[in-house]
Amino acid sequence: MEIIKLSAISSTNDYLLGLNTEEEVCVRTDYQSAGKGMGTNTWESEAGKNLLFSILVHPSWLSVSEQYLLSMAEAISIHDVLTEILRPIMGEDATDKLTIKWPNDIYWEDKKLSGTRIDGNIKGGVLQDLIIGTGINVNQQQFFGDAPNPVSLYQITSKEHDNDEILNKILAYFAKYQDALKQGDKEKIVSEYHGRLYRRTGIHRYEDSNGTFDAEIVRVDTNGIMTLRRTDGTLSDYEFKEVRFVIL
Repeated sequence: MEIIKLSAISSTNDYLLGLNTEEEVCVRTDYQSAGKGMGTNTWESEAGKNLLFSILVHPSWLSVSEQYLLSMAEAISIHDVLTEILRPIMGEDATDKLTIKWPNDIYWEDKKLSGTRIDGNIKGGVLQDLIIGTGINVNQQQFFGDAPNPVSLYQITSKEHDNDEILNKILAYFAKYQDALKQGDKEKIVSEYHGRLYRRTGIHRYEDSNGTFDAEIVRVDTNGIMTLRRTDGTLSDYEFKEVRFVIL
């Protein structure tokens, strides 16, 4: 995959949205002036400190209803690489504390280490383009924005890390998982994703438009919908932004 490196840009996703190419491309920048998270969220990043990149793929071989599988694959790829970095330093804590928070954030304990935004282009019912934009807090030592719970690799490990090395490893893992999907092995991606989920076991507090409630995660479907089982046994399905994890 070609990697385009830029010193500064408004948004890596926006850059790829304007790029007319049939190739798979990754664009990386040292600074985003208008970095975006999912929905209306913004992304704080000190210039040159963190890993900011977007991947453009053309998954016409994947049904529109299952495009979330690529989001799962990218989240697993990031989780794989960060686990490789953290396990030699943190031991088995890396396995226990590093998780994927639905829909595609990477968490260390209850703090956000990475976030991802997905933009797609569908024509004639076919998924022509998918842009996966990710920010990983790597070497930033302090955060001053209004995000409630950011954390960086530096804050966890007290050492700096190589952004280029991290990106190259993520792209290698993503290529492997994308190949698995092309070969029809969807269950591998789904299983890997569920095995690393934040709050994958136990009863926890959530909030939807009707208020707070306690529930456990049942599954996340290939269309991205998360199913929760409330303590009264009721099953509730949620799309992104319809439910919030209550983190104390």
